[in-house]
Amino acid sequence: DNSSELAKKNLANIWKWSANTEEKEALLAVGTKLKVISVHYFGYKWEIEVEDEEEQHQNTSMT
Repeated sequence: DNSSELAKKNLANIWKWSANTEEKEALLAVGTKLKVISVHYFGYKWEIEVEDEEEQHQNTSMT
C-alpha cells in the first residue's frame, strides 16, 4: 500500500460532466476498498450502493 491516507480519501465526483445525467460516477484513489451495501435493478438501470471499507473500520474502532 503506497498511497498516503490523504490520497486514499481523495475522490472526484465527475457526474456533473457525464453524458448520462442520471449516472453518478466518481473517481477513487488506486487501492480504495469498497464494500457493496446493496444492488438494485430499476427497469433500465442498475443502482449499486457502496461504502468505503476504511471509513467503516475507523467508525467501528471508535465505538
